Amino acid sequence: MAPPVPSEVVSLTTVSGQPGGGGGIFSGRSSVSPREHPAAPESHPSLGSHVVDWRGLTATGAVGVALGLGLLGGAIDVLTGPGLRAVFAVTFVLGCVLASLLVHREDLVAAVVMPPLIYVVLALLAGGLQASGAGGGWLRQQGLELATSLVLGAPVLLAATGLALVVAGARAVRAWWAGE
Repeated sequence: MAPPVPSEVVSLTTVSGQPGGGGGIFSGRSSVSPREHPAAPESHPSLGSHVVDWRGLTATGAVGVALGLGLLGGAIDVLTGPGLRAVFAVTFVLGCVLASLLVHREDLVAAVVMPPLIYVVLALLAGGLQASGAGGGWLRQQGLELATSLVLGAPVLLAATGLALVVAGARAVRAWWAGE
């Protein structure tokens, strides 16, 4: 006779609804609920659970931090003069680095990929808020504003992406070294 299996062990052969612990790898559910899991603190699902949890920011939360800080700096720069300047540069880089510091380990790739995407969104928003003397239609004007922002803002974009990569790489190496 086989020894009894502890209740914490997830059954890999059962399908949802079958006797023997439910769940399994094919059902997307574990037979151990989060409350029963010894490492999980008591948590109450809420609206913010897709942004932040006890381990830090999710990828969505990291995008929100970088976008929010970049938007703040961009708004200050656009309202005080032409184009995205120093305040935007500092807040955008700070937001990207902060996001890569606080994001979950499994979402580190998102922290490295998001700076160029967020930069394009913010450059389009800043270009849309500024009145330009360029002729042509709205789409042509937006294209020219985006190209100008990408050319003139390349150092900011590269700094934000590079620092996010360094921080994410250091976190990944530290986790690998610790065996996590």
